[in-house]
Amino acid sequence: MWNFIRRRDPNIHFERLLKPLISHRHFRTRAVDRQNASPTGLYGFDHLKSPKGFQRFVDDAIERSGELVDYIAGMPSSAEIIRAMDEISDTFLNTNHTLYNAVKKAEQDGHLLTEEAHRAALHLRIDFEKGGIHLPSGKLDRVNQLNLNALQLCREYGENIITDPGHVDIFPASCIPRQIQHLLKPIYRLKSGVSKDSLGSLDDEQAKGFQIITEPRTLFSVLQLTADDQVRKMAYLKGNSVPHANHEVLDKLIASRHELAQIMGCKSYAEFVMKLNMASSPEVVISFLLEMSNMVKPSADKEFKTIRNLKRDVCGQRCVDLEPWDEPYYTAMIKSSAYNLDSSVVASYFSLPQCIEGLKLLVKSLFGANFDSIPMAPGESWHPDVLKMCLHHPEEGDLGYLYLDLYSRKGKYPGCATFAIKGGREISDTEYQLPVMALVFNFSRPHDSSTVRLNHGELETLFHEFGHALHALLSRTDYQHFSGTRVALDFAETPSNLFEYYARDYRVLRKFARHYSTGEVIPEKLVKSLNGARDMFAATELQRQIFYALVDQTLFGDRLPEPRDTCSIVAHLKRQHSNEKHVEGTHMQIRFSHFLTYGAGYYSYLYAKCFAATIWKKLCQEDPLSLATGTALRTKLLQHGGAKEPADLLTDLVGDGIIRYHNGGIVPDITSCLEEMKLSGERSLYY
Repeated sequence: MWNFIRRRDPNIHFERLLKPLISHRHFRTRAVDRQNASPTGLYGFDHLKSPKGFQRFVDDAIERSGELVDYIAGMPSSAEIIRAMDEISDTFLNTNHTLYNAVKKAEQDGHLLTEEAHRAALHLRIDFEKGGIHLPSGKLDRVNQLNLNALQLCREYGENIITDPGHVDIFPASCIPRQIQHLLKPIYRLKSGVSKDSLGSLDDEQAKGFQIITEPRTLFSVLQLTADDQVRKMAYLKGNSVPHANHEVLDKLIASRHELAQIMGCKSYAEFVMKLNMASSPEVVISFLLEMSNMVKPSADKEFKTIRNLKRDVCGQRCVDLEPWDEPYYTAMIKSSAYNLDSSVVASYFSLPQCIEGLKLLVKSLFGANFDSIPMAPGESWHPDVLKMCLHHPEEGDLGYLYLDLYSRKGKYPGCATFAIKGGREISDTEYQLPVMALVFNFSRPHDSSTVRLNHGELETLFHEFGHALHALLSRTDYQHFSGTRVALDFAETPSNLFEYYARDYRVLRKFARHYSTGEVIPEKLVKSLNGARDMFAATELQRQIFYALVDQTLFGDRLPEPRDTCSIVAHLKRQHSNEKHVEGTHMQIRFSHFLTYGAGYYSYLYAKCFAATIWKKLCQEDPLSLATGTALRTKLLQHGGAKEPADLLTDLVGDGIIRYHNGGIVPDITSCLEEMKLSGERSLYY
């Protein structure tokens, strides 16, 4: 909502309404003396100095939107209609027929001068129609109610995950490996045989244990590093069976989305959300996923047998099964044996300050720009840890701003994500509204207050999210409707996946990854070991992602009778498309929030994986840090945001061999992805 909410200007004149609404709303530039600036509100908005300010903010937005509605109702030129509409969120206005008719007029009259303006008109009209504007009033009211229901259910689902992550108490403390004890809560109980009446010294009479909070990050560490299989089992079962309340929430969300889609004339919610995606239909997606599943299965089967055989060797039992809580532990054991990796040694080269230097290196090498911390006005930040960074080009000036919230803390959003605060757009021939983003992470601070050090997976996550940020900060679209990551859903993850490659390439890592105490550059042998270990069991991980995407398509598809038994769906698909055993009583679907945020769109990660592999191979691999590489990425991909068709951007960037047309939709060419994963021998004739 930050993209259209503006501060009130009481001196505005109606005849100059449009231009003042969009010409004076810049964030501060580096020329402002922030250290001596007067207090402001969150993100620099004066209203947001307290929680009550949000209501005033919303009221102001509604009033300003009303003024724009009156302006558009006067039917100005088509270009002015689209530019004004770009200022208004359809959240408020999907029931306004005057605006809908104005957008249709602008789309049809042929007076829009640019391809982006035509595309904006088309997308605005479709946005209106996805909100039900063209429906009879009774159906429109129901659509609005269903959309509100879905919003509330999504919020409830997320809140349940935070408030009920699950926990198990483990005794004795020796069951937990030392390297993860800092992630857990120490707990105590009376030793066996000791009564409260006979207590002597508490230290002598109490047994120490640990409470495992089974949120995903902690759970994975426990499963990967804990030798005691009963501890792993307890943690796995608890972590995959809560929060129970989300069974009902998910069922209601599926029903609401399905009813919405049918009112809109679609067979399923999956069909409804794919209208502007590259895939274009659920049938194209399902076909792509099934082909991928068939291709990866032989290699995934071999990997499964390797893991199972190790467990049998360790246990000394030839008939023992590989359980779901075993896979992370034994795969880690195999990787450690093959590459002799020590997680603490790896992390010693990835101190968080040095990793931020790595982001600066990317920006400087690829785009000739600087990425520096700048001071904030009092009240601009929501926490003292937050940094504000400016992307600045020596010739072009400031390109955008990024808030960095790096550390975990109680009550904070639990994941890692990118948030758009303000979209970029053209104000006039000489003015551009700069994009503003926020990156939120949850890196753990050590108890001894030493420098935060990341593991390699966390480094990849940092670079992934930074890829999203760069997509926004470097976009230069005429309309905020297309700014940065506002693209087709099955294209949105491509830049972020591409920038993960930079976290794996030794030519990049050697320039910033240094030992936190000695300053030693990370050894090339260690980087090769990291990448070698990462590539092990690649088929198993790909199979898992395909399974998730198939569950997503099925939950929001049209092939199953009502009511939908989500537990049976998950169990059935796991047996068909995964080697992992399904355990009765576990329900991954009740804590997999991507089903909400990417409803019927989780396949986008697989699209992005394939697109990024091709871009890296064809454009970046030879010289990943060259200015020529960066210029191509910026001018042919990032700067266009959603203003051009994704297929055209991809083809313009690397030529043929990145997309395929299939059954009226677009799927990725998977050749580069399979070759990278050493799976090219499994390539289907379908491709």
